[in-house]
Amino acid sequence: MFPRVSHALPADSVLVQPAWGDLDETIRQLVARLVTAGRVPAELATEAVRLIQEREAVASTAMVDIGVSIPHARLDGVSGIVAAMAVSPQAVYEAGNRLPISIVVLVLSSPALAGDYLNFLASLSMLLQSARFRQRLRNAATPQEVENLIRANE
Repeated sequence: MFPRVSHALPADSVLVQPAWGDLDETIRQLVARLVTAGRVPAELATEAVRLIQEREAVASTAMVDIGVSIPHARLDGVSGIVAAMAVSPQAVYEAGNRLPISIVVLVLSSPALAGDYLNFLASLSMLLQSARFRQRLRNAATPQEVENLIRANE
């Protein structure tokens, strides 16, 4: 059974109101957050960033119409499914022609969990379809508030 979004995305993996210049910096910072939180081994950080950047180069996960991006990859050495989030009222980074992306959820998973990984991404995507929920995330003042919003809405 795949984990609930709140289990894969606790408050210690959330950054509120960061502002990075581009997607690459966002990916690096969110992977670093997972390492700092002890959810991804430090020796996997470089490979995690590389895999996510490669996946984004093939097909962007940015949904510019709703200001959300879900960069993701499967990586040997990751235990289960882990995620990190950055949210901001304005933009975490800008995509394409200066289009604001204000919610970014980076997801890493063990390759052994292919089905659970896809189910998790689907659940996360469904959660982020609500305009009201996205607005509340963008305006959250603390990582704990983000975690509470996710728990209340999943």
